[in-house]
Amino acid sequence: MLDYYHFKEINDLFLKGRHEEARHLLTEMQARYIAVCDENNLLKMQITEMEDVLYLAKNLTFDGTCYWLNTGTIRQGPFCQRCYNQDGALLRLDTQNGESVCPVCGTVHERLYPTRSRSLMARPAPHLAKVIPISG
Repeated sequence: MLDYYHFKEINDLFLKGRHEEARHLLTEMQARYIAVCDENNLLKMQITEMEDVLYLAKNLTFDGTCYWLNTGTIRQGPFCQRCYNQDGALLRLDTQNGESVCPVCGTVHERLYPTRSRSLMARPAPHLAKVIPISG
């Protein structure tokens, strides 16, 4: 921590003509200032990291297969469960042939949401009404 009274002491030493002592004290103050600035920058980085961790804790959801990141009204993802659980890395899955694959670890994730063509094929055919001819 900087002791601000040293600045007055340095000024007084210069006024009294004790330049060598004043320079020495000024050099010490400069080293302390640099240390305080370094500590301040480190603390700012730690605060930013903690804010990121809190943001993920609030907005990251797990659907049973993979992670999703909710940003406002947009749901981003899916992200690899294995990579996030092991390394804390959010890696977006690649979709290939109806499967979601992690580009880093190669884990294949089942898709919980069917594609449009599959959902149309899976629907049962609608029952059509029987037309009864009217004879007259």
